[in-house]
Amino acid sequence: MTKLLRSTCFSLVLLAPAAFAAPLFSSATESKWSVSKGTAAAGTITLLTSSNGVRAEWRGTAAKSPVVIFLGSKDNKIYVRQPGGDVELAAYKGGAESSIVPALVFTDAKATYKKDAKGASEVTVNGYTATRTSFGTSNADAANFTINPKKGASSRLARLSGDLLGTSQGTVSATAGTRGAGTKGLKLADGGDYGAVEKVENRDAKWLTKMPDALAEFQKDGKIGKAREDQ
Repeated sequence: MTKLLRSTCFSLVLLAPAAFAAPLFSSATESKWSVSKGTAAAGTITLLTSSNGVRAEWRGTAAKSPVVIFLGSKDNKIYVRQPGGDVELAAYKGGAESSIVPALVFTDAKATYKKDAKGASEVTVNGYTATRTSFGTSNADAANFTINPKKGASSRLARLSGDLLGTSQGTVSATAGTRGAGTKGLKLADGGDYGAVEKVENRDAKWLTKMPDALAEFQKDGKIGKAREDQ
């Protein structure tokens, strides 16, 4: 193979769209990127990669533009940080960042990548181009890559049933409560299952100590109702 042919093939490999999702860099790095659409500046991206995940911080060009954080998980899912918890990319309603940032978090088959000796240097997708302006190693703490998925109403209710109503115990008779005499520890010679009643009483005594904290947490998490005045 001639030198010219080898060089041509190498360039084709670098410019070909990525066929599968993977981080742009395999080691712990920090890179900065300028983003444009045509000749107009669109924003900037700070990209962090590590063995803990991928993090991209987007800032638009508008004055006081907020930073939007994208997080890549080890199973190649992308989340966007939002108040109340991180949401998956499909649930995020954003602007220009939705078109370009995901292609830097993980390689995208729809994007075109140019590379140099350090790795990806330019990414083009959906009419946007991100150009790498700086590159270096990173020692970012693992906490920067932590993903905290937003919990839906169903999961909050499930947790409420566990925290406030107590966990289900198969060792407690379903009819134990109906056979109780009303005084803890009291046992009558009437054939009632007072052993089961005692288990219920002990379980409930333990559960009651957790109720104030559980109520406060659920009220705060769900942003509903008022906090108890005796707390």
